[in-house]
Order: sequence, then structure tokens, then C-alpha cells
Amino acid sequence: MATDEIQPKITLKFILKNLGTIIKMKRANRTRIDKLVKANQQLKAPIMPTTEGTGGAMEEGMIYIMFNSNEETSPDIFDTVFRVFWVNAPDLKFSVLDNFLISENFKSGQWYRFFSKGIFENLSKTHFHQEVHFEECDLEFDGKWPNGYKLIFHDRKLDIKGILTYEAIDPKGVLVYYNNRLAVTPSMAQQFYDIFAIKVTGTIEMQGKKIQVSNGRGIIEHGLGIFSNLNIYDWRWLNLQFYEGQVHLFYHSLDLEDEGIYLAGEGAAVMNGEWHHFQPGDFQIEEVGYGEDDDVPTKVPIEWKVTAGKDSTGVPLLDLKMTSTTKISWHGAIAKENQAITNYILDAEGTWKGKTVKGKGTMENQMHRVIT
Repeated sequence: MATDEIQPKITLKFILKNLGTIIKMKRANRTRIDKLVKANQQLKAPIMPTTEGTGGAMEEGMIYIMFNSNEETSPDIFDTVFRVFWVNAPDLKFSVLDNFLISENFKSGQWYRFFSKGIFENLSKTHFHQEVHFEECDLEFDGKWPNGYKLIFHDRKLDIKGILTYEAIDPKGVLVYYNNRLAVTPSMAQQFYDIFAIKVTGTIEMQGKKIQVSNGRGIIEHGLGIFSNLNIYDWRWLNLQFYEGQVHLFYHSLDLEDEGIYLAGEGAAVMNGEWHHFQPGDFQIEEVGYGEDDDVPTKVPIEWKVTAGKDSTGVPLLDLKMTSTTKISWHGAIAKENQAITNYILDAEGTWKGKTVKGKGTMENQMHRVIT
């Protein structure tokens, strides 16, 4: 992944159309970002996206499928994850598609393709519609929260295809970042949301095996606005799936150069039907164990302690140990310097409000650090 591929030249047309926003990004500093973060209200109930429309100057999204490849005989919530990630920026004359398959039981893999044009078709201003067709991949995704979505896809490089329905496990299971406000930093001016309480049903065919999915899980991320990987120092995008509910935590830090590293993040949970909102300082994802990785020039985390929220006595609502069961890693010069990206399937075990919980998780971990 060459740096110049995913940082194309900004055109005069793009600058003129987005001049006001670009000026705000240039002026963003530690004080302004801190004001944005501290203005976030502690939500007692989730905010729903004001729009799921697609298009705009730049658009970013991820669609996850998490399923059990042996659903009839295994008690696990899932053992396999397929993810589609894209950036579509027709005004900048580029698009990116980045897919991976990670499984405890099947061959994992990852691939990436850069396009010198916008590739997504039939975009909608009112609902989430993405459609792309080229030699490696066909994908159609359409729907609206909380009415549900339909996904039809065929990834020929990873040898997986499916026809799937996405429906809400709990309609409260959505996190709209920064109370649905425009988040402005030197790296982005964007409104975005994650939907993390989705049940998936349908059929999948993978590496020669046909799988009927009756109790899968899904995650959807969607953002509109200007964004890049510049100034992003690291992130941990964590999703945990339990029979009691779901937890979603997004920790990220920004390299503000002369102003140092700025820590930020936000999270939410729907456990036993109750909504909880976590802001910076309300949760921790602490790395407690590291292991070698053949695909990146650094050790990577393999064990974590996770806490979130507090009860009236100060005891964490969520208190977990997480352990990697399988992972896939790659690295490259995607921003100003090399970064390592590791995607995990995790075992998670601990307590929620003092009661034992056990589940599975996924985490995307990006870092510029080198761990020896």
C-alpha cells in the first residue's frame, strides 16, 4: 500500500466546494478538539442517525458479518468474521476497497484495491445503499435502521459469498458519535455512527462449505465528510457480543505534533435491554500481554483488561479479560509513517454489574508504536 496511492492530490474543485470545512480542519488544535469532546452530553438514551444517506465529497463505511461456521454443533456466538471496508471519494477521483476474512476454522486472508475514480453506484440520499461490481468483488447493500438491511455479496479473492438479512437485536444498539455533531480535527470533519446490535440470518458459501446462518451478528459503520489517516496515532475499535447484549468501544489517539498525543474515544452498551453511554475516561482498554507476529515488524497485543462505566460505589459495570483466539495482520505506509494493523477474534470473560458474562469479540487495532 503506497502512501501516494491513498493520499491523492486534492483538486481545486474539491478545495473550492469544501473551503470552509478545510479551514476549520487547518485551525483545529488541542484546545478546539478538547472543547468538542467535553461538549458531549452523557446520553441516557441513544441518538439515532438523522440520515443514512450515502454520497457526498467523501464517504467511509464498514460492513461486518460475524457467524458461527458450525452453528448446529457449537455454542459459540461466532468463530468467523468477514469485513468490507471502503472509502469512496469521487470528487477526489479515488476509491478504496479493503476486505478481510478471519476465522478460527477456515483460511484467513486480506486484500486491498485502490481505484482512480469513485466506484460505488446507485447512491441514495435517504437510506444506506452501496453497490459495487468489479472482477474481484460484487456487493449490494441496502436498508435503513431500524427497519433492516439486505446484503448480497461475492468476494472472489477470499472465496466467500452470501445473501443475508440484517435486523436489529435491540433498536437502541447504535452509537452516533459526538451527539450527532460534526467532529473536526486536523484529520477529519465528519459525522459518523456505528450500529452494533444486529442479528444476521441467511446463507453463506465459504471455501466450499455452505452455511445456514440463523443467529449471526453484524456491525455497520458509516461516516460522511472529509477524513484521512494523517494525525491518527493509534486506535482500538472493539465490539463484544454476549447473549446478554452488546458492547462497542472506540478508543483513538491523535498525534498533534507540537501539542503531543491527544486521547479520545466513545462507547456504548446495550446489556439486558439497558442502554449505557461511555465517554473518554469512562472506559479503558488496557494491553496486558504481547506476542510475536509473523506479518508485522513488532509484537502485537494478545491479552487485554477492559473496564467500562461505574456503579454508585465506583465498581466498574463491565470488567473483562480478553484473549486473542486468532488474528490477521498487515502493515504499510498509509499515512506519514508505517503503521501496523491487526484484526482479532477474541474471547471475552468477566462480569457485567457483578454477574458473570462470557462472549466473543472483534477488534481492529492500528498502531505506529513498535513493541519489543
